[in-house]
Amino acid sequence: MIEDGTRRQAFFESDAVDQLVTMVLELAAEQWVLRERVYTIEKAADSLGLNLSAAVENHRFSDQEKTELAGMRKAMIDNLMRSVNREHRRPRQGAL
Repeated sequence: MIEDGTRRQAFFESDAVDQLVTMVLELAAEQWVLRERVYTIEKAADSLGLNLSAAVENHRFSDQEKTELAGMRKAMIDNLMRSVNREHRRPRQGAL
């Protein structure tokens, strides 16, 4: 088997399962990074006497912000789907 770097290692016999697990892991990693950053921002703001939680809850997006968020959402989905659209290498005999 040639390992040319264009295909990632597969860990399950089913391509669909392998791709789904990869997507879930990528989502979990992204979600944790965001949760940690929001926590840090809120704690830092609290130490400065700013109640960001209330400000966030009361914020209403402008049309420009909605457009920016839509572009960010599309980029995130495209990033997640790159794994599904990429060809996977089959696992070696004896692996998982």
